[in-house]
This record gives sequence, structure tokens and C-alpha cells, in this order.
Amino acid sequence: MSNSLKDQLLALGLAKKKAQPKLKKPAKNRAPAAKGKTGRGDISLDQAYRMRHQQERQQKEQVIAQKREQERLRREINKKIKSLINDCAIRDKDADSKRNFLYKGRIRSVLATRQQITDINNGLLGVVYLSGNYHLMPIETIEEIRQFAPDHVPDLGGTDAEGEEDNPVPDDLIW
Repeated sequence: MSNSLKDQLLALGLAKKKAQPKLKKPAKNRAPAAKGKTGRGDISLDQAYRMRHQQERQQKEQVIAQKREQERLRREINKKIKSLINDCAIRDKDADSKRNFLYKGRIRSVLATRQQITDINNGLLGVVYLSGNYHLMPIETIEEIRQFAPDHVPDLGGTDAEGEEDNPVPDDLIW
């Protein structure tokens, strides 16, 4: 029996082999690897933060670029509308009547003469919005503007009694 008691106990699995103490390596200013990641292809926590920060910065830059592009398109549309207004707008210094209409959920108005109001109601004239002002224009120009900027052209038709069928006004009601 050349085996010692220690060797026999180790062979039977009843004793644990003492691990040799490992020497600690000096730290190299690295953050510890993220939990659950081991192997060659893993990245450190510091690198993961840097990558996330870079992705967030790229996303912010994309949002800013999209806003700049939208602003540029808006300016181009406004420039086209302004040139059409300068060329075709109908201005009458004797305009003293208001023509009310619904635009973007609010009641708006434009000053016009009685004849212009009749022309608006008959569909010969229209209104275009630009920079807080409403301008009367011929319907041909309005249709041209509606092609590239429909949100600048208010609907002057109003409601065509669509809602009245649901809630009809009694004939005997006097206003």
C-alpha cells in the first residue's frame, strides 16, 4: 500500500483536493465584464455603455436631421404659396364683410366684399392660409395650391346637412 490515506480518500471522492492559491494579477483600469458573459467575444461594461451612448447620439442626430428636412420642405411650400399670393391674391380695400369658415377646428374669417362672398359661396373664389393670414384667390390657383399643400386650403363648403339627418330640426321650431 503505497497510497496514502489522503490519496485513497481522494480516489473515493470523500475528500476535496485543496486548490493551490492563485496569484492575483494587477488591475488594468478595466471594468469587470457584464454578468453572464464569458469568452472571447464578450465586451466589457464600459464598452457597452460607450456603444449605447453612441447609438443614442446617432438616434438624436437622425431626429434632428428629420426635423431640419421637414422645416426645409415647409419653407419651400411657404415660398411657393407666397409667390402665388403675390401674383394672384384678390385684395379689395372696400372689403367690409366677414366670411366665416371652419379651419383646424376653429372658426376663422376673411374680409371680403358682398360680391366676393357670393363668389366664394358659388365656388369661384377660395381662401388660402399663410403665416397667420387668410387670402382670397381664384379657384384655379386654390386647386394648384391644394395639389402640393392641402393643409393650407380651408374647406369653405361647410357641412352639407350630413349631421342633420341624425338630429333633424323640427319644422315648427321658430328661431
